Amino acid sequence: MSELALEGLLIRPTQTDHQDQSNTHCSKITKFLVGTLLFSIVITCTVLSKLSLISLVSQFNKTIDGINSVNNSEAIQLSLHDRAAGIFWQLLFIILIPQFVTFFRALLFGVCGKQSRTFPWPTPRAILTGAVAAVFEVAAMTTVVFYVLPRLPSMVAIFVLGGVFSAQALLDCLYLKWSPCTAWRHGYTDVDEHRPPEEKGWAKVLENKLSRLVALVLQFFSAVTLAVIAALQCVPKDRFLVGFGTALSLLVLATVWSSKVQQESHRARKMAERTKGSNIIRERERALPSAGFKSSFINSSLQIFLYILVSVLLSMDQPMVPRQQMQMYSILSSFFGYAFMWISCTMVLHRWGLALPLYLCTPISFAVCAIFQDNSDSSVFYFSRGYSNPVALGLAMVACSILWIGQMLTMGAFVWKKKNLILAKDAAMFLTPRYDGIFLEQYTMLNRQVGKGKKSRGTVVPIVDTPRPRTIFICSTMYRESSEEMKQMLSSVYQLASHYQQRKDEDPAYRDHFESHIFLDGGANGTQLTYFALQLFSLFEETLHVDPKVFQRIDTPYGCQMSWDVAEVMPIYVHLKDSYKVKNKKRWSQVMYMNYVLNFRVKNNIRNLRNGEVQGERRRRFPTYNEIKMDDDNTFILTTDADIQFTPESAIVLLDRLDSDPNVGAVCARTHPQGSGPLYWYQVFDYAIGHWFQKSAEDILGTVLCCPGCFSVFRCRALRSVLDAYSTEVTTASEFLTKDMGEDRWLCTLLVEKGWRLCYCAISENYTHCPESMDEFFKQRRRWIPSTVANLSLLISQASQITRGNDRISILFIFFEAIMVFSTAISPATVTFVIAAGFTSAFGIQMTTSMIPILVFCMLYALICLYGDSQLQLDVARVSIFFFSLLMGVVVVGYVINIEQDIQNVTAVLLNYNQSGSSGPLPTFIQPSTIYLAIYVLVFVATAALHPKEWTCILHFVWYIIALPSGYLVLLIYSAANLDDRSWGTREATSEQVGVYSSTRRIAEKVWARLVLCLDQCTCRPVVPTDDSKALPLVPPPLAPEAEETHFMQPEAGKGADLVERGDFRLTAEVQKWLDSLECGQYARNFEQHGYFTVHLIADMKSEDFDAIGIDERGHKLRMEREAKKLPSLPIENAIPDNVVSWLEKLELQGYIRLFDASGYSSKDDLESVKGLTLDDLKKMGIHRRAHQQRLLQATKRLAYPSAIEVSISQSKVIIENSPRQEVEDENEEKQFWTGLLHTTLEPMKASFMSDTELKGKLKSLRNTVLYIMLLINVMWIVLILSLKITISETYKIPVHIMTLIFLFIYTIILLVQFMAMIVHRCITLVHYLARVGPQRETEY
Repeated sequence: MSELALEGLLIRPTQTDHQDQSNTHCSKITKFLVGTLLFSIVITCTVLSKLSLISLVSQFNKTIDGINSVNNSEAIQLSLHDRAAGIFWQLLFIILIPQFVTFFRALLFGVCGKQSRTFPWPTPRAILTGAVAAVFEVAAMTTVVFYVLPRLPSMVAIFVLGGVFSAQALLDCLYLKWSPCTAWRHGYTDVDEHRPPEEKGWAKVLENKLSRLVALVLQFFSAVTLAVIAALQCVPKDRFLVGFGTALSLLVLATVWSSKVQQESHRARKMAERTKGSNIIRERERALPSAGFKSSFINSSLQIFLYILVSVLLSMDQPMVPRQQMQMYSILSSFFGYAFMWISCTMVLHRWGLALPLYLCTPISFAVCAIFQDNSDSSVFYFSRGYSNPVALGLAMVACSILWIGQMLTMGAFVWKKKNLILAKDAAMFLTPRYDGIFLEQYTMLNRQVGKGKKSRGTVVPIVDTPRPRTIFICSTMYRESSEEMKQMLSSVYQLASHYQQRKDEDPAYRDHFESHIFLDGGANGTQLTYFALQLFSLFEETLHVDPKVFQRIDTPYGCQMSWDVAEVMPIYVHLKDSYKVKNKKRWSQVMYMNYVLNFRVKNNIRNLRNGEVQGERRRRFPTYNEIKMDDDNTFILTTDADIQFTPESAIVLLDRLDSDPNVGAVCARTHPQGSGPLYWYQVFDYAIGHWFQKSAEDILGTVLCCPGCFSVFRCRALRSVLDAYSTEVTTASEFLTKDMGEDRWLCTLLVEKGWRLCYCAISENYTHCPESMDEFFKQRRRWIPSTVANLSLLISQASQITRGNDRISILFIFFEAIMVFSTAISPATVTFVIAAGFTSAFGIQMTTSMIPILVFCMLYALICLYGDSQLQLDVARVSIFFFSLLMGVVVVGYVINIEQDIQNVTAVLLNYNQSGSSGPLPTFIQPSTIYLAIYVLVFVATAALHPKEWTCILHFVWYIIALPSGYLVLLIYSAANLDDRSWGTREATSEQVGVYSSTRRIAEKVWARLVLCLDQCTCRPVVPTDDSKALPLVPPPLAPEAEETHFMQPEAGKGADLVERGDFRLTAEVQKWLDSLECGQYARNFEQHGYFTVHLIADMKSEDFDAIGIDERGHKLRMEREAKKLPSLPIENAIPDNVVSWLEKLELQGYIRLFDASGYSSKDDLESVKGLTLDDLKKMGIHRRAHQQRLLQATKRLAYPSAIEVSISQSKVIIENSPRQEVEDENEEKQFWTGLLHTTLEPMKASFMSDTELKGKLKSLRNTVLYIMLLINVMWIVLILSLKITISETYKIPVHIMTLIFLFIYTIILLVQFMAMIVHRCITLVHYLARVGPQRETEY
């Protein structure tokens, strides 16, 4: 398969409208098929559960009648008694199994689990209420199952179960207010609508009131009628008991299962804002869970005891011991029915998987019962015949129908309309974490009555559970990304804005608000915008479809802020950071936008809404601005990198996990790399296994430990709890690794320490550019590997504190991560053994002999990394990777030979075993490495099969294996030996761009120069000056070239001096003012003589330039050098001007027009000759001023046809320069906020006052310590493996190393644990995906 084909499979192209329409149709079909499947499963389970129950009670009644008969023989009596005992225990188990399920579930999650301390205990009053309700429920349930239902005809018994809604209908009538405003004030929201009653008016409230009254009358009338009819069918002595027992037991069950009693029994004790022994911060009203689990644990324990006691009392006269096989139809069907109803609710398919089956269960069961009534005992189900009296039968059917209609009026509309969030927790879907095996559909309907409401004098009436309006800030950090990378991110933002606009058009009630904020490091230099800022703005019209001329620009304390309105619904702010005003780098950009959102936007919003004000300035700037109430729980920050690509769906689905669980602080997505070439192929597989195994396992076993800033959503409440710690400076070497080398992972470590859970959402996907060159890849991983190990080590060192403070972290999870750290530390030894074992299998070379060259290389490369420059380290790594890749090819061949030998041995043993006819165990042996590889391959193939959209990633397994020594040997040594390297490594100018040579290159050049000098002296040839050769390549501004010092001549009279317009090169007033402000006016003549007559030329001066013009005083030199960097520069753009005159005028060197004309450079055609000018040519022409020589040499390199992006940048520059800048008053709140934040946190630290020397020393000490520990661990591991070995097979004499066996066993266990966790995570992902499939308005919950 070609590279392009692979990229097409791995990178999702931008979808067209036709593709979107096709996807919508497919989504609807998928939704319909899944809903149909769920409906079929649930309706089958519920009907089967009801029919099996009715059949059992009918058989029980028939058997009891047979026992009471005097005509049966003793044998028949005994058989009937055994049969009655079996039915009795089956009915008892139908009642008890749900109680046991509830008991163990509550014990596991609410009492003994890690999360148990986050669930409060019920109040004493709640415990007493629950106990009393449990006693009455046991008595009523026993009466219904063993006394009432057996005496009723099967068709009537089916409908009688619906009589438990009477109490809830009564409560609905009692606590439904007549006044719409009063109803809303007391916390009632109509279950049929999303809007408050005052918007519906009196008619809607009256309609609700009447429907509740009708339901109540129908319920009581039909229940009493059925009780009377049931009593009339019994013998006279039992009529009163049957009638009274039917009515009373149904009323008792209806009362104890009503929402009022259930909520009272689950009322939680008040918990402090911070859980004892925990760092989990919660807002009591919003995040405090109910006491459902612990209350259910107490109540289920009591009910189990009472049911067992009742069974003993009922069998005291004659013990009931079952002697026949029990039927499990009702038990299993009720359990799986409840399970799939629970799944349907989490997928927001409650209408398909809960409402419709519960509606149709009773009619379908009645129809089946009517068809098969009074069938033979040999059938699976037996249903007793109905009434013999036609009048009684007709009256009973009418009463049953009325009862079912009352049931639908009471709960039908609510169950149909009731919605919950996607992946909602139990507390958001059901009042109690239990189900009932007898009243499966009735109890499930009543149990759905969960919702938030204010406390009133009655019950908390349930409402529709929908998410609150949310505010999402899309915060992107940017540095020096290319135009293609910026375009990718901006296009994604525009797609999200278009999706937001479409949702608002479709649903006016949709009130989520999105904003985009881009923070560009080095985007401004004073009042001037830098190259990358202009590049960003040049893409706005193409990607965001905004008018580039319609924007607002505000000067801020940190630089500049510019804003646009995207798609007329979403504002986008660009914050241009001035490196001389604010700290640069990604972490401080994150600190900026976190403080801006948390401490300015959220706090101002709360204050303004509290005072009845609206943010007038923002509303004036953006007419579509939607001011909603923001707090830390409904405000989120979507962090992105500047090269990210994502879809609106990927951004929105991340919010589902945050909405469903208030303890989730952040959610990350599945990241796919983008690029081309072998290194990209390697990273495709590396990213895949990192998400397939590591993140999935962390999400299921505990918590994700790193939500990367490239694409993750953070809850503002979680960020507020760690913002102060995240904003601290680096003081120690270990802090440098955790804070500055891996800011995203350190932020997540702080969140985990504070008790927050971090999640991984696999259906959210994003794409980011990955390094394609080996140098950039090594520099990137040089930061990632140490920061990962440092943060994990910090987590392990604080295991005791974290396990107490985070309910998702256990000791086993810490042990799991400790094994990961240990396996990383011994990676060099492991790779060495892998290579040596392959050579032993392929060539028969002893393992120790094969290991010696590899170990020697490791030592030599470590020394090179310690004492060589960075480029030399990378060059050696590049060569070593090539040779190691060849060696791995040989190793793979060796392992294939080893596997082939094992297969041959097994085959031979099997043949001998079959021929000899032996019956003992097989005397064969398969090497552990073969078994491990087989498990390894099977697990990876199965994992790829479970990721159908990403299965092509497994194809890159080949590159991953070939590059195994590169990633786990060379790269690890390089990372450990460069712990003291404080550079970022990626997205920085190369040595050729910035004009900085590596030490190796400098040495080589010096040697070559001496050799040339010697040859010249020997041949008596004159030495040609090579000053011109040192003019280094230039890059686009603002990457100003720091060229080496070039020996420019001092100004002097010479050829062409009389042709220079002296008046054009006098100091401007702006330069004179600048010098006077620095109290350096005495140097004005120095600047003028050397040509630095404008501030633009001074802005490009370097330290050697100040020396060259005669600035001798160190203090003055350093002051001017520091302030010169703040001056606006005049970058030279690629262009072909009309002639030489216009070219010189553009450079502000029009004084040399006559000189160039005299030298033969005037027309446009002459510009081609101008491009080849050298320093010597300029001197011969009479240009001796240093500044002018530098300026002209730079300009000749820019004589080129501009690219499309450069033309766009030029146009944007003109627009920006001509745009007005808005002056902000000092009293402005936002300006005051930024000023205070800069003063306290973001003000740049002077390099002279920083303890860089001390920190460098600490980093070197830490580096040496890490290298020593790695050397010690790897040497000890090698010695242990080579020393401890045994011979397992006497027949084949195969030596096996004990430590190898232990190591492979532990690795296999970890791999299998990760695999099982991945399977669980795939199930959750499937549920989440199916919940999101379908029309958008149906999935926004």
